[in-house]
Amino acid sequence: MSLLVVNPGTAQAWEINLKPGANLLGRADSNDFKINDPSVSSSHCQIVVDNNLAVLRDSGSTNGTFVAGSQIREHQLHHGQAVRLGGVEMIFYSDNSAAALPPNNASRPTVKVSDILRSPPVPRRVQVRPVTSAVPAPTPSIAAESATEFLAGPRYCKYHPASPARHLCPKCQRAFCDLCINLTQAANQASRQCRSCGVEVVPFQFRLPPAKSFYSKLPRAFSYPFKGAGIVILICATIAFAALNFISVGFFALIIKFVFYGFLFLFMQNIILSTTSDEKQSLDFPDPSSLFGGAVQLAGTVLASFWLAFALAIAKYNEVPVPTEAILASVVLGGIYFPMALLAVAMKDTVLAANPLLVIPAIVKAPKKYSVTVLLVLLVFGIRRFGALASGVATTVSLHTHNVHTFMVAAALQMVLAFVSVYLLTVTMRILGLFYNSSKQQLGWYNS
Repeated sequence: MSLLVVNPGTAQAWEINLKPGANLLGRADSNDFKINDPSVSSSHCQIVVDNNLAVLRDSGSTNGTFVAGSQIREHQLHHGQAVRLGGVEMIFYSDNSAAALPPNNASRPTVKVSDILRSPPVPRRVQVRPVTSAVPAPTPSIAAESATEFLAGPRYCKYHPASPARHLCPKCQRAFCDLCINLTQAANQASRQCRSCGVEVVPFQFRLPPAKSFYSKLPRAFSYPFKGAGIVILICATIAFAALNFISVGFFALIIKFVFYGFLFLFMQNIILSTTSDEKQSLDFPDPSSLFGGAVQLAGTVLASFWLAFALAIAKYNEVPVPTEAILASVVLGGIYFPMALLAVAMKDTVLAANPLLVIPAIVKAPKKYSVTVLLVLLVFGIRRFGALASGVATTVSLHTHNVHTFMVAAALQMVLAFVSVYLLTVTMRILGLFYNSSKQQLGWYNS
């Protein structure tokens, strides 16, 4: 089976298992494999797999498709080749690596995918180290592939923030991608020069800081909802939460609530997916094109987690002698099961992922981190439950009072409680995404 490793060497590395025939890649949901990155076009490219051959074709993308640093329209992929879609780095691997190698490369050592996934994460920004006498001056003509001296530099290109930088100018100290340098050929030697200074650029490597652990990232999860346009999204979601309490019963109200809960699942899924693809990405509005599917997935996840509690509650309502302690215990078990079930459904985008055969082994594989995650999630949902009760009281007061001052106070209290609920929900989904990033190897959901 041929596959692509996306974001190799980072904490967000994941695999695409290519199927026989055409494999569509892009940012839109209609693709076979969705790559959620702003530098990737909606329909970016396709990879056609036929037997042991894989051909990459660009689909008219805005930021281009590159193989080994060169922009292509169509290219036959070989084992171990570097592929870049916009600013997203990938590496192609083929099962039949010996047959897939290009000519004169039969002795090239095979790189294991697991080694790539276990590589230390690459930071987005690293300060440029000034050029000193310890770094030899660039030769009149230098090839990046054969250079032995490197400089430390920033992660991304000066003029293309989504594209990884490959070259550093010793004069202006700016880093550039392959598109932002002048490349000339002389006597079978490649000369790469800075377009501004005319000085030959040199390759560099990153100075990698220690990777942050799951626990060290948790405090920042509570500031995540306020990054970028997050505050605007929180306000919009708060208004929707508060308005939901004023909707009366009836068929129209049922439709409104169905749409709301569909959007709620998409909102939670969007946070999890954006966190697992890029932890630096800020909060954003989800794509509302599949509200029905979102509502079904949320309902299925809740049912798969709390079915025992529902069954015992129904039995008690029908005067079956069920101990209250048994109902409370089933609720606690459902609360332990629910976060992992929701994470699995969000990542795999199917309610079938809430299957105990997938969820329970995943809980067992990462018990320590998951215990911390569950405690935080249950704490957040406990606070939200208290807020929901207080919000219900405020709604009752605001609907039945004839005093304007009382109405304004009750409405303001309800808005504050709705805002706290949305904020805590956002933090919870962020924590689930961080848990997956730190435990993806143990979970093995996308391993071939």
